[in-house]
Amino acid sequence: MRKLTGAFFLVLLLAATVSAATLETGFRLSGGLSLAKYRGIPVAVGIPEIRYQNAWRTGVCVGAGLELKPGQIPLTFVFDLNYLEKGTNLDVYYLDEKTGSLPYRLGTLSHSGLVKVSRGGQWTPYFLAGYELAFILRHRGEPFGPGGPDLKNDTRKVDFGLVAGAGLEFRQEKASPFVEFRYYHGLTNLSPGKGALEFYQSIKTRTMLFSAGIRFGK
Repeated sequence: MRKLTGAFFLVLLLAATVSAATLETGFRLSGGLSLAKYRGIPVAVGIPEIRYQNAWRTGVCVGAGLELKPGQIPLTFVFDLNYLEKGTNLDVYYLDEKTGSLPYRLGTLSHSGLVKVSRGGQWTPYFLAGYELAFILRHRGEPFGPGGPDLKNDTRKVDFGLVAGAGLEFRQEKASPFVEFRYYHGLTNLSPGKGALEFYQSIKTRTMLFSAGIRFGK
């Protein structure tokens, strides 16, 4: 048993050594425009003629990331850290007439772990899929309940979701520009249903990101 265990760890060590020897690394910088809205609307209490509807709001995203490509396979692992603005514009309707829009601004420190699938060539399309772990930095808006416009204390601190996207990269020897689209599908209900969000029982983020950047490395 000990011999089998030793042989197993030896194989792992050799595999790690070979992978490290053929591992290509890259560093990326990017920035772009986000379009975001919430899934879930507040409950209109006592005024049945009023209804709410979420609409897209704009924000910004800036960040950096690391790319790891093992050997010659068409897969690359992308790990990045961004400041990503989410939120929603909550449109207010009295009967069927829009009477106003309430902005909700959600600032996050967003970490993504993605698998990038691409092919060879100078002009290289690629696809992305993975997860997002976002830490809530601020949440401001029009509260439905007691409190002021700062909603951070009544918002859950971490948002977790799935990410999918696609992009196009113009490969160069040292610096390769790219354009990219991502869709972030939040799975966490950010509202605990109390305090300033008492009447907002469900808040789940939906975000589209259009960005451009430069990847440094091979």
